[in-house]
Amino acid sequence: MLHRRRYGTALAAILGALAMAPQAAHADAQTVKLIQLLIQKGILTPGQAKDLLKESGAPAASGRKHAAGVAPLESEEAAPATPAGQIRVTYVPQFVRKQIADEVRAQVLDQAQEEGWAAPNALPEWTKRIKLFGDLRVRYEDDLYDKNNYNQFVNFNSINTGSPFDANAYANGTGTPPPFLNTNEDRDRFRLRARFGLEADIADWISGEIMVGTGQDDGPTSTNQTLGTGGGATANGDFAAPAIWLDRAYIKMHPFSQLYVYAGRMDNPFVASDLMFYPLLGFDGVAAQFAQPVGGGVTLVANGGAFPLFNPAFDFSTNSDQKFATSQSYLAALQGGAFWQISPHLNASLAVGIFDFINVQGAVSNPCTLESGTSNVFFCNTDDTRTPFEQFGNTLYPIRNIPYTVTTVGQIPPDPQYYGLASRFDVLDIHPRVNILTYDPIDIALEGEFTKNLAYDRAAIVAHGPPNEAPGPVNNLGNNSVYEGGDTGYMLKATLGQFEVQKKWDWNVSLSYRYLQTDATLDALTDIDFHQGGTNAQGYVLAGNLGIARNTWVNLRWYSAQAISGPHYGTDTLFVDLNTRF
Repeated sequence: MLHRRRYGTALAAILGALAMAPQAAHADAQTVKLIQLLIQKGILTPGQAKDLLKESGAPAASGRKHAAGVAPLESEEAAPATPAGQIRVTYVPQFVRKQIADEVRAQVLDQAQEEGWAAPNALPEWTKRIKLFGDLRVRYEDDLYDKNNYNQFVNFNSINTGSPFDANAYANGTGTPPPFLNTNEDRDRFRLRARFGLEADIADWISGEIMVGTGQDDGPTSTNQTLGTGGGATANGDFAAPAIWLDRAYIKMHPFSQLYVYAGRMDNPFVASDLMFYPLLGFDGVAAQFAQPVGGGVTLVANGGAFPLFNPAFDFSTNSDQKFATSQSYLAALQGGAFWQISPHLNASLAVGIFDFINVQGAVSNPCTLESGTSNVFFCNTDDTRTPFEQFGNTLYPIRNIPYTVTTVGQIPPDPQYYGLASRFDVLDIHPRVNILTYDPIDIALEGEFTKNLAYDRAAIVAHGPPNEAPGPVNNLGNNSVYEGGDTGYMLKATLGQFEVQKKWDWNVSLSYRYLQTDATLDALTDIDFHQGGTNAQGYVLAGNLGIARNTWVNLRWYSAQAISGPHYGTDTLFVDLNTRF
């Protein structure tokens, strides 16, 4: 119900209008209905209505009973009896009626806007604090492989996320081969990415964001869904519906103008890196961003955070009544830098960061015992240090220490293995960029990046391994099984056009060259599109974007890359994307 206090000025307007009205004419139906509505809503009592009518100057009929406690008015001629539930008032001119209606309408709309009720087309107040957004991308992808590629690259990610691999049994001809990567058969596929989210203003300095998206699986480096393949664990082909995953969910706090703090699953809080991180990688944890202008067009920036990478099973080891201490993996990162607005048409930036990946290196286990009569191991105490997600390139070594117990001459003992990272990772990343805006609307960006793993120790990698295995890594080996890994990466890139394509005929083109050695950074988090993801790759990327409508554009990219270390592995990939956002 409307608050009665809101009708004070409206009632005054009615009284004033009636006082101006000629007393000799009858009221029209609109004015009668207005006063009757005020009585029905409880805004006026019958007595107040009677006083209101008296203000008009019309005398009441003497000795006549009236309905609803209000006396009918008389004109020069006797008025007919008023039906029950109705009243009569004197005539009110059109301009006065309009004045009354406009004032009442304005007050009602003011209250509706303030309190969020009953106004035409009005929405509740909380909806004004919600922003919906999303994007869609339809892709054609063509993956082309050099026919001279080595064809026995082991898929270590498949092993570490499934059953251990017994290399001894395979070599002896009694075991199954390991899973291998496809490196020589071309593939093409249509893919879809769909994301939908909402951002909510919770308080003056606190907001939150939630976004869901498609994805082939829960891996960190892709939200693409291949069309025509299964969208779930049991579905497969024939228009199976794709899965939906939680892509973002975080709280953003802005306690003062220079500082932002994030908690949850967020966008990359650091300066974008073509070498270290997949562009749409989600970061789990807490992060802060600080920016402080210092004069002369210079702004100092600092970004930092802590992010859990892997949390072992709560009941590790699951199939044993003996539980083991576990080591949770983290990324702790700090990045500092500066932005310099040199002139209205020229600016430059520099970001320098240290990214320390804690407890990601695989650890050799205590002696593990085999289950009697089989080649299966109940557990090993460092099984949780195997890589939880592996793309391609990082150096690996076996981590299970399974003592040999040979009972028959010439017998090869079983050795079911998992594999862990052979190196530690403490990565220095330096990223300069210059933007030249002189030729508006055509802009030019020149940028570079240098990455080096400061924790890389070649001697330790070569000597690493359990006592039941030959020391050293199992991949990135060249001729005569000589280890060829490295710790360095760099990138050079030039972009021409509008940096952000927003409307029809906006465009840009870019050309970049990347070089990323095996252990320059963690391969699990790198760009999945370059050399099919991971490290140990060098090559170039040619890309172009063209706007075909507002917030709709076509993207073409061509990747050509090959392995740096170990056997030959070359790939070319074409992407044709139709993108839209809202």
